[in-house]
Amino acid sequence: MSEPAENPYLAPAEVDPPKPPRGTTLAESRILRFIFFGLLYLAQGIPWGFLAGGYRVFLIDRGLSNEALGTVMGIAYLPWSFKVFYGPLLDRYRGGRFGRRRPFIILAEILMGLPLLALAAADPSRLGLINVLLFAHNTFAALQDLAVDGLAVDILPANETGRANSIMWAGKTLGVTLGSSGAVIAKHIGWQATFVAMTLPVWLIMIVPLLVRERPPSEDTRLGREGRRLDVHELIRTLKFPSTLAGFLVAFLAPAGFALVGTFTTRLYRKDLGLSEEALFLLSVIDAPAGIVGSLVGGALADRFGMHKAIAAGMAWIGGVMALFATLSGLWPHYGFLVAYQALLQIGICFYSAAALKFFMRLTNPAVGATQFTAYMAMTNLCYSFTARYGGWMADHLGYARAILIAAIVQVAAIPLLLICDPKKAEARFRGDEKDAQTATRG
Repeated sequence: MSEPAENPYLAPAEVDPPKPPRGTTLAESRILRFIFFGLLYLAQGIPWGFLAGGYRVFLIDRGLSNEALGTVMGIAYLPWSFKVFYGPLLDRYRGGRFGRRRPFIILAEILMGLPLLALAAADPSRLGLINVLLFAHNTFAALQDLAVDGLAVDILPANETGRANSIMWAGKTLGVTLGSSGAVIAKHIGWQATFVAMTLPVWLIMIVPLLVRERPPSEDTRLGREGRRLDVHELIRTLKFPSTLAGFLVAFLAPAGFALVGTFTTRLYRKDLGLSEEALFLLSVIDAPAGIVGSLVGGALADRFGMHKAIAAGMAWIGGVMALFATLSGLWPHYGFLVAYQALLQIGICFYSAAALKFFMRLTNPAVGATQFTAYMAMTNLCYSFTARYGGWMADHLGYARAILIAAIVQVAAIPLLLICDPKKAEARFRGDEKDAQTATRG
């Protein structure tokens, strides 16, 4: 229906102030929400893909062992575990005319780029300085991730979370793939120019949250004036709920298998199998479509068949692919076999990840959205940080094939943990009325 025409005979004082066009804010436009969250996850993925892929190749070529590489990556992951402390700060902010989460997203993206530019000028032989700059960049990247996830919890309807999570994870996968081209780019333009090239997309994507509002201005202002800040009593109520506590255990242990393998895969390909920069980049290019397929299918199946079944299927897929790869080590020198393994593994990881995002979002109480959801993601990142060094140690001391087989067993063994955590009960408690909660508990 069209808006009523303005009456030209009304006195100026009686004319309503102009309103922004309908559908131009995240709250009003479904398409805009999908594009917005996809682009912001893309901005997150590009520098991470560069640091975890292209730059890791540089460190491998300088002779770092699997264990040393694991230590470096563990330090890079660590700030993602600390973001749990930022959650209460963001939830204490009610918002205002610029929205509740948008100011933090913009600030974080500005600060994400600065350490990358500093890395361009840093002496790569000074690993202590490199670790500090990597830690700083990932601190700001974690803040951006926290604010984006908090906004998603705030603004996504329940029937959109599966598809939105798929798009978000697909955007991050594409960004990681683009970032992993860093080793190939550096081969032609040098590492310093490559760091600058990886910073620019982050700052360009920052234009999106600068231009797109969370809600209409009047609603943002009203929520800023009337919105509830983080309630400590509500936080305690949330943490006392059994499914909430079980969610922390699932978040920490569910990705442990593929996290162990991720530590040493690049060194296996580069140092032991002798892959070139171009061959490594082609594997990451294959990761993108495989990861997007896995993300979209995982989110869709989580909506259709339920989160538990989708996550369990993703974890079983990952464990099976890794076990098969470990037992067929004689085929590792064949590049086609590596391509198939990488594609199948990436499908499984992104399948799991998209379904898991929906799982943890539905466990989350919207009243403490940034705090609780971030705590789940922090536990997952703590798993990555914890397993990084031990995965490298396993590869150095037990051999690649045995380390991958152990990781596959760990991955499948974590599946039963899903049974102790019920998002439906959490939804009834935090998003429904008391009657719904009682019904869910009896069921």
